[in-house]
Amino acid sequence: MKIGFYIKWDKHSLASSGNVIGDELVGESLCRALIKLPEVASSELYAPNYLPHDSLDVMIYLNDTKPNEKWAKKHVLYFQNGYGDKAPDLLKRFQKVGYDGYVFFSKRLLKMHQESGYNGIFLPFGVDTTLFYPRKHDKRYAFDIAYVGNDIKGQDRTMRYLYPAAQYNFALFGNWKIPKARFRFWRNWRKQPPYKKLFENICKGKIPQEMVPVLYNNTKINLNCTLQSCVDWDVITLRTYEIMACNGFLISDKVPSAQDTLQDYVVFTEGGAELTEKIDYYLSNEKERKAIAGRGYEYVMKHASIDARAKEVFEFLGGIR
Repeated sequence: MKIGFYIKWDKHSLASSGNVIGDELVGESLCRALIKLPEVASSELYAPNYLPHDSLDVMIYLNDTKPNEKWAKKHVLYFQNGYGDKAPDLLKRFQKVGYDGYVFFSKRLLKMHQESGYNGIFLPFGVDTTLFYPRKHDKRYAFDIAYVGNDIKGQDRTMRYLYPAAQYNFALFGNWKIPKARFRFWRNWRKQPPYKKLFENICKGKIPQEMVPVLYNNTKINLNCTLQSCVDWDVITLRTYEIMACNGFLISDKVPSAQDTLQDYVVFTEGGAELTEKIDYYLSNEKERKAIAGRGYEYVMKHASIDARAKEVFEFLGGIR
């Protein structure tokens, strides 16, 4: 079987000066896992700057993209973005497009889809354990606290789940530069959010992707701040599993399904002052911190690898008629 994935953004975001596109990382990891299966002849990620030359058996779309009949015989939508309160309307629009199959990263969205008379499967994120695994000690990445991501979570969530870390030995990576036009708006019309200028000053920039696992493993406490749309649709983020796969210790905001399945492997927080209390506690209790991280590593190895997710996808594709 020849399988393709398609994103609506250009490929190679890791090498660009802009934000890393999470959809690209998800697609590439699934391609690497699928090609290991003997029944898969090819598996590749396509994008506007990298289109398929030959017809495929199946194209899986990771964004709100209409199927292109020239690309493949069958077309599948992988609904792996939250879209906030727009998701129900978008789902109805996707259903009218007439994909041959539907895959969801949210059980709530899948249920909504099934109640409308359609079939599909639930496919949570999985971690590529050939890339994310425990690494040797590296003092360059031995911070007290770290976070990798961009300024896309909104003022409220950023203030609650990231800003309290600024008082510690905090390594912030990603794109936190304030656009000049936006800065002028804040300066002239309202008070700038407290984290904005501070995070722009302390941010260490874009971390090389090959060093992300080193950071996760060497940092005492990794933070996770989830998009509100993913909280609303009850999604465990890929970052959660990647940190755990590196034997990293994680303090995360609360997502219902994560609390249900990961309560023994991740520390959850309400943010703000309560986050500060937990940071202080776990910085002072190394043995307990490492024990939780160790249990999380074992869980991911057994239940959340990308290879397991790839097999689920392949079995689903084989059943499409």
